[in-house]
Amino acid sequence: MRLKPVIASYSGESFRNIRQYLNENVLEVIARISQSPVSPSEVSADMLRELVEMHVLAEQGDQVRLETAVFLERDIERIRDTLLPLAIELAQLIKDCGSGLQRAAPEVTVFLGGIIGLVQGTGRSFSLKSIGVDWKNYPGKYAQSKVDFDEICDAYEAAGQDYLNKTVLQGERFTAVFIGPGGTNFTSMIQGMDQPDLRRRYASHLNRYLVDAFAMLLSGEIQSENLLASAEAANLYKGGKIHSAVITDAILQEYVAAVQAIISSAIDYYEGKLSMLVELACSTTSGKQGAPPANMMMHLWRYIRKAVAQELYANGFFRDSIPQDGCLTVFYANNVQLLRQLLL
Repeated sequence: MRLKPVIASYSGESFRNIRQYLNENVLEVIARISQSPVSPSEVSADMLRELVEMHVLAEQGDQVRLETAVFLERDIERIRDTLLPLAIELAQLIKDCGSGLQRAAPEVTVFLGGIIGLVQGTGRSFSLKSIGVDWKNYPGKYAQSKVDFDEICDAYEAAGQDYLNKTVLQGERFTAVFIGPGGTNFTSMIQGMDQPDLRRRYASHLNRYLVDAFAMLLSGEIQSENLLASAEAANLYKGGKIHSAVITDAILQEYVAAVQAIISSAIDYYEGKLSMLVELACSTTSGKQGAPPANMMMHLWRYIRKAVAQELYANGFFRDSIPQDGCLTVFYANNVQLLRQLLL
């Protein structure tokens, strides 16, 4: 059995700590415990301490058990079969209530309707209603971070790509949002995560500078042949046309009613299915070991998000190129207060 970690983090240092610690030996231990809880004596004291602090494992009496979502093949198959009818219904609701976004550029639609409406707006409301664990306030070595796991198997591959996965990088005036499962963007081209500290800091500052520079180039504030050439290489231009968007307050105000309608309909739909989703979480490998449903809700939501996004491309609400390119970069001005609230 091979496990794939899925890390959510508001801290670059915590993210690196988690990724560096979860080597093959550690993943093998987690995979073994997913088969059955073990005695604390079967896990090294150092590893147990780290994984408890990471909220992956918990000691309960004379056993060490799972504390986070570890979805194995049988879990993923059941999740997929259960969620597909829900995804079709929710995608149609979003298309209907978000119809005002259909006149927007495809990049605006996937950002405002998908990232802001479906993902961030719904997620923020869940947080305010205490649906799910408050991992953003986790302290310590792995602060503001949460890790879940999937078994790498046929069922996982069949679930498809997560088109609404996102990472965020903030500059002084603008913020870049990288949407999609993976592809060409300017952070991937100057990736310094595993480099020595000096190079990593250099790449970090350069990328943050490029957030502002590229946003200003796209909005026409500055002109530069060299910057334009690098923007084309970073998938911000395609065929000589802008292949991105810069979201301003004016753009948001034009579509805010549609975004709010998506948030409301998604929340209402999710809350109506919450008892079923809790039951689904409890039936998984982690749930049967005693992991609280709240600890698994975010990972379960990832599967919902993935399935709904696929349906939104199928029903024509999303019209961008993320399924083909793997990534799309959208910028927003930092003074757009509603977006800051939803994305923080």
